Amino acid sequence: MTEEAAITGARNAWPEAEGFEPAPSGWTFRVGGGYAWITDTRRVAADPESLRSHAQQRIAA
Repeated sequence: MTEEAAITGARNAWPEAEGFEPAPSGWTFRVGGGYAWITDTRRVAADPESLRSHAQQRIAA
């Protein structure tokens, strides 16, 4: 997934999403005081994680 597609998909669920970084099988991004994720299949986190590394782990789960 391109960064542009990740931003568009993530901001549908999280309008405040910023700070996108690629991760295996998706992207992680900042939301509020935490980090969320979007997968290459466009599944988006329902709840943020406290650390970016935790968001990266959730992509693979």
